[in-house]
Amino acid sequence: MTPALGATSEGVVRTRGVVFGALLVPVVTFWVASMENVYGGRPTYLSIFFHAVILLAVLVWLNGLLRLLVPKAAFTRAELILIYAMIGASSGIVGDQFLSILIPSLAYPFRYATDANKWEQILLPYLPGHAVVSDPVAVRNFYEGDTTLYMMANLRPWLTPALLWATFIAFTQLMCLAINVLIRRQWTQYEKLSFPLVVLPMEMTAPGRNSLWRNKLMWIGFGLSAFIDLFNGLSTYWPAFPKIPVKVHWMSFGTRFDAALTTTGIAFYPFVIGTAFLLPADLTFSTWFFLLFFRLQRFFFAALGYPSPYPWQSTGHSVAPAMLEQGIGSYMAVVVFGLWAARRHLAAVWKVVTGGSQAEGQEASTIPPAEMLEYRLAFACLVVGLVFTTGFAATLGMPVSIGFIYMVLYLVICTAIAKIRAEAGAPTHGFHFAGPDHVILTVLGPDRMTRREMAAFGLMFGFNRAYTGIPMPHQLEGMKMGEMLGVNRQQVTRALAVATALGSYAAFWALLHLCFREGVEQMGHPVHDLSPQGWQLVNSWLVNPQGPNWGGLGGIVAGFLFSTFLMAMRFRFVWWQFHPIGYAIAADWTTGLIWMPLMFGWLAKVAVMRYLGPKAYRRALPIALGLMLGEFAVGGFWSVFAVLTRKPQYFFWT
Repeated sequence: MTPALGATSEGVVRTRGVVFGALLVPVVTFWVASMENVYGGRPTYLSIFFHAVILLAVLVWLNGLLRLLVPKAAFTRAELILIYAMIGASSGIVGDQFLSILIPSLAYPFRYATDANKWEQILLPYLPGHAVVSDPVAVRNFYEGDTTLYMMANLRPWLTPALLWATFIAFTQLMCLAINVLIRRQWTQYEKLSFPLVVLPMEMTAPGRNSLWRNKLMWIGFGLSAFIDLFNGLSTYWPAFPKIPVKVHWMSFGTRFDAALTTTGIAFYPFVIGTAFLLPADLTFSTWFFLLFFRLQRFFFAALGYPSPYPWQSTGHSVAPAMLEQGIGSYMAVVVFGLWAARRHLAAVWKVVTGGSQAEGQEASTIPPAEMLEYRLAFACLVVGLVFTTGFAATLGMPVSIGFIYMVLYLVICTAIAKIRAEAGAPTHGFHFAGPDHVILTVLGPDRMTRREMAAFGLMFGFNRAYTGIPMPHQLEGMKMGEMLGVNRQQVTRALAVATALGSYAAFWALLHLCFREGVEQMGHPVHDLSPQGWQLVNSWLVNPQGPNWGGLGGIVAGFLFSTFLMAMRFRFVWWQFHPIGYAIAADWTTGLIWMPLMFGWLAKVAVMRYLGPKAYRRALPIALGLMLGEFAVGGFWSVFAVLTRKPQYFFWT
């Protein structure tokens, strides 16, 4: 990895760099929304956003020309990295599992209320007018398309709900940024987490003779993955071109075991193999091992006659072996033990926040005044954000206590994912159907809720169905890269705050623009296919409310305890290879996409380290980076081509 730099010219960030990054946010947001909802491609399902890598590569090459022609106009390395971080922190908000689900869900009940579901009597009266869109003309145009957002009949009904929800989302993500500010020193300086996913952007921007772009091994990896995606893309036009089977093929296990073993795939994604080569070997081993472990559990219960369908097949009421809930327990364990490890640092932060300029304590005394101010502002942001978001949830119909617990659980999940990314570089972290709603209802049960409360849960479902593209880990990685380059921390934090807030509003604009132009009913996945799921859950509660899910609660407890055991074994025995983070990641269905290429990358890394040594491993790293860059570049080209031609093209992921 590129070593940390001092305060050199390459670590300087000027205002124009931040402004340029901010100007790119709505453009890239629209690009992502177009890919994921109209033309195909799901970049925000990945931990490394391929569109951000493409943009960074283009900027690096254009910046090289500027250095030759107009040196003073060129960006510094720190500015390029900060732009990359701003794109990562902003564009996931518009993504497949975020606002692409929330926005259509705000109009869905009014479009699909029928005599059969009786929503007009049992649901619509309990939906708050300020948070939904009920105007029949606007709803019809939204779903049928062939119109424009910029017509008053369409714009006026959406204006208030869009601004309110965008502000709510901005607050939630700024709270995540505040937590990053408060915990950053612990994870980057005291625990020295490895941040493996920052290797690619840091190497892409490294100057001089050792630049990645001058490395022949990188171009070998680049050429291999680029060749595969080029041929697969051309085969969509000319079938004579051979299609190289690298994308996932879902396995079938017969009618008896399909429900238990669903989402188990065979794939050979080159970029995942390259990513796995960067990650800790025990993490990649544990991820594919525990995926097979979970499949064995589900096979066992299915063989006994107790099939365990996934949550989307069981309206959120999971049964044994409660794989989803085991994952929830393991994520909670990550946060609990992460906070315990950070207790001294957090105590010092608390003294700084409450003790004025004369903060006492050995650790608190080492914190510079500028960072003290940053802590106080972050804590204030966290408090104000919790008050605002809890209050907004209350206006939707949630009791204040439940709304507060909901938001705290949301922050816990985001913090766990940020920690997992920083420590182990998880290639994907969907955490589907495991949000605060599932945790709360596992304990309380929907039968205790009023219809107004059920409607509130249905509305909140849209922004946390899954956690693939959340900004918090991108914010933290941006802070880490800024620290490596010696950038002023306050500059990085301000830039990330601007990108996060701007991305929240840009996402609403981009999706509404596309939905009115294309029509939700013509757009398919995810805008059309996934947005009904929250209301399907609500409908199941209205029709057949159930009590607490004791089996699911047992799964949460079991997952927490098993993760605790894994952590204890790792601390006690150096040779212990079973990583609790691998256990957490494997509980999500997306691991079924990548387990096989993860295993190949793990095998390659273990073989090189064992038989050739660490020096050979470092020399081979450019091949892995080339596999990632080649797939992102050529696969990304097809996505850009799709947006330009307004026709779906080949896409390398899923």
